[in-house]
Amino acid sequence: MKKAGLNKEAKAKVKARLNDEAKAERVPLVVGTVAMLASSLANQALPKLLGRLLDEKSCNANQTCSTASGSLTAATTLGFVVVSGGFASFLRTTMLNQAQDNIAQRLRTKLFSAVLKDRDMEWFISGGKVGKDTKAKGDGAVDVDAPSSSPGAISAILTEDVNKASESVTTVFANLLRSCSSFSFATYHMLMLNPTLFGLSVSVVPVIGTAAIVLNKFVKKVTSRQRECIEHAAAFAEERITNIEAVKLSNREKDEVQKYIHMQEESVQLGRKASVAKGSFMGFMFASAGGALYAVFNAGGKAVADGRMTNGELTSFATYSFLLGLGTSGIFRALGESTQGLVCADRVFRMMDGPAKDESEEKLVSSARKSTDVDEIDSICFENVSFAYKSSPEKTVLKDVSFEIQKGQVVCIVGKNGSGKSTIGSILAGLLLPRDGSITLKPSGTDFNELEREAQTSLVQVIPQHPALFDASIRENVAYSNPGASDEAIKEVLEIANCNDFISKHDEGINFRVGRNGMKLSGGQRQRLALARALLGNPGYMILDEPASALDKEGEQALVDAIHACKNESGGKRRGLLLITHKTSTLRTADLVVVLKDGQIEKGTFADLSQNRRSSLRQLMPELEYDS
Repeated sequence: MKKAGLNKEAKAKVKARLNDEAKAERVPLVVGTVAMLASSLANQALPKLLGRLLDEKSCNANQTCSTASGSLTAATTLGFVVVSGGFASFLRTTMLNQAQDNIAQRLRTKLFSAVLKDRDMEWFISGGKVGKDTKAKGDGAVDVDAPSSSPGAISAILTEDVNKASESVTTVFANLLRSCSSFSFATYHMLMLNPTLFGLSVSVVPVIGTAAIVLNKFVKKVTSRQRECIEHAAAFAEERITNIEAVKLSNREKDEVQKYIHMQEESVQLGRKASVAKGSFMGFMFASAGGALYAVFNAGGKAVADGRMTNGELTSFATYSFLLGLGTSGIFRALGESTQGLVCADRVFRMMDGPAKDESEEKLVSSARKSTDVDEIDSICFENVSFAYKSSPEKTVLKDVSFEIQKGQVVCIVGKNGSGKSTIGSILAGLLLPRDGSITLKPSGTDFNELEREAQTSLVQVIPQHPALFDASIRENVAYSNPGASDEAIKEVLEIANCNDFISKHDEGINFRVGRNGMKLSGGQRQRLALARALLGNPGYMILDEPASALDKEGEQALVDAIHACKNESGGKRRGLLLITHKTSTLRTADLVVVLKDGQIEKGTFADLSQNRRSSLRQLMPELEYDS
């Protein structure tokens, strides 16, 4: 089990970054901290004022005591302290919570922005386990301690970890100061009232402190394991719900529920261990504090009887003993919460920073990004492109792949499952970076990966196997690639993609909400909307990753429409089309066929490859022999 905690160097870096966030909230933090100290001073003044008031009220006619005006002064002072303390508590809570919310908002924004803008698709595909591990030797080692890139883990970090990180430099820090203040002032007043009783009351502190340290280590270890169990259970539930159709078709509902129950039981057992430990500590602390309080009152009673203390002073001493206990427990609690906050902040910053970049990525990031005019690009060339995933560097997916796709041309890629067809599409779309080789734009000679991301998406749009649609209207889903598009432009691409027939069947028209992942539409209709969305981006090239399963009639026609949209100058321009397919009928429409086998390619026209008995295409599709 991975040990929860940070080394000194990591702690220093995390603290420095958290302090930078706190500096942006210096005004509310300073005001809140000052108000907290004022509130703490008011709390410390109360026992002494109450003791004075008690002594004055208990005076009799035979004793020398304060006058009525003196009693009025004590009561007035007490009232002023109570009101001032209440206002200071209000100001402290308001200011510190404001600072915490602002820090949490910035951290969430930075983290969400980093995940969406700075992480490449390989990070998501690999589950976040990419990049070099400083503890490992050799190239390609992955950082096994890196935060997971699953949606559940990202969501947990965005909520729980960010909250605890922001609390550690606001409310937790203020609580630590308040507890230290309470401990210091209570100690001072108790020493002033009766040093002997003070020594008696703090005799249990070393015992309680030692128990608290032991408990903190145990609870930290157990809660870390419990958190991992909770995250694992959340990821399990998310995956099963996402793939609910497969679960139901396989009749595995009961089995999956039992697995989830087992995970929850494991989490509950760990929580029970932590609860028992905390309960035992609280019981021990209560018994120890009760014993110490008994000893204090027993010895204090004798001091009152001997005239060395008044009843008011004994009451004040007992109250200060209570405040001392609160301060001591508050210090231990705040230190524990601060440590936990640093661990959470470390996860936030690690996900925000992402994996370490290799030399080629660093060079690309540091270089100035370029823009380009899409209409001036005549072709895109793969030149000796090689690729391997960082999580499996020993497995070469592509090796020295070279081919060219021109505007108005359809290039089909075919190969076995896992041969790297979709990888080529992801590289051409700028989602993955080649390990070697380049993607060159002609005639300018510009490297595609040196373009700004906006220029890349303007040049290339993708229609994936399973188009992602949001739970929004048809209009919003289509306009996702070009939010500023006019209604006329949206209607034009919907017409080109032949979407009007099924849209007209809904009373809401293009305002019809398609449901999560487009569940209210058929597969073919989702393909058509994805085609319309790609066309709205007005790209020079499109990539269509054809589903491996059989398309419905609507989907088959959508595929034909995509080919026509590229070849027939739809929207006033010709486009290049990279079509990832497995169908013979689709291959016949291609100007160039690229066959992938063992990371390498064979290319040519469909006619030439299908008639060559030794070609990789014939080996992949033996049925072509009968067609020939």
